[in-house]
Amino acid sequence: MKKRFAGMIAALAAVVLMAGCGNDNDPSKPLNQMKVDKYVTLGDYSSFEVTVDVIGVDEEDLKVVMSNTYINYVTPEHGGITDRAVATGDTVFIDYEGKKDGVAFAGGTAQNATLTIGSGQFIDGFEDGLVGVMPGETVDLNLSFPENYGNTELAGAPVVFTVTVRCIRPVWMEEADMEDAVVETMPFNGVDTVAEFHQYAYDYLYSEYEYDVQSGIIDILMERCEFRELPEEKLESYRKMWSQVLEMYAYSYQLTLEQYAAYFYGTNSQSVVNQYAEEYLKQDLMLQAIANREGLKISDEELETRLQEDAEAEGYASVEEYVGNGDREDYRNDYMNEKVLEYLMEKTVINEAKQ
Repeated sequence: MKKRFAGMIAALAAVVLMAGCGNDNDPSKPLNQMKVDKYVTLGDYSSFEVTVDVIGVDEEDLKVVMSNTYINYVTPEHGGITDRAVATGDTVFIDYEGKKDGVAFAGGTAQNATLTIGSGQFIDGFEDGLVGVMPGETVDLNLSFPENYGNTELAGAPVVFTVTVRCIRPVWMEEADMEDAVVETMPFNGVDTVAEFHQYAYDYLYSEYEYDVQSGIIDILMERCEFRELPEEKLESYRKMWSQVLEMYAYSYQLTLEQYAAYFYGTNSQSVVNQYAEEYLKQDLMLQAIANREGLKISDEELETRLQEDAEAEGYASVEEYVGNGDREDYRNDYMNEKVLEYLMEKTVINEAKQ
């Protein structure tokens, strides 16, 4: 399993609360109030050497991310191709309405739908019927549903699809040809211009690079540290957290938890939950132990400043809305992990893998 980099637990904060007081094993007690040295003996963390595929942000990757993202938001008015006819292989934006005996049927109408010509996504004749059509033109396609179609009311029935081709989506877009009007429609808070979009994409790729470096650091450090028996009550709280997180992931794929675990991990859900819980608790204990030794802290003022920044970046009206039913101590723990990893990165020699 991949190791977490800074920011992951913040995304999980609404799932489980881990703040409060009590004995040292109390699952509600934040790590910065626990005697973490009881569970981990730190190894040498004075220096690291990590190898990554690319140091920093690769310019070609940046171009690809920007282009692939941008073309999903083009319109007939901004960025869409409108000066040539549709050809096989094109992805087109279309409006369509299907009618049987002159009456529109359920599921046969859509606005601004995307369709790749030749994909076989629609019934026979639909995609072929759009080849040669110019953007802005409307055509009637006289077709028939297949005899074995799942909807018995439409199976084998002759129908007419009235289709308007709005535009053809470009397959590539250079940054110099991008328009602010398209960027404004993207769902990225605070990104309204091409220049801001460039920085947003750069920051995204840089975070991926940092993820690789930090994962390498954690892998090395985990091998250098010695762990003793973990506090069972705290471990159980991590199991509950990961069980709920994996259930959300499974739901997003319309799978049960067991189906998700079997498909993505090749095992049962409890094995996945147990492995994640133990691994991430060890990482948190290890990073907190380093923070304690080096005197690294997240003050109340810094916590509130970071929460405000994150709330604004995510488009929330207030910190309270951003935190929701979570607890600020979850976020303090996450920000602490970020600070420790930044501290460790300063001690890291980063090498680029040989191609």
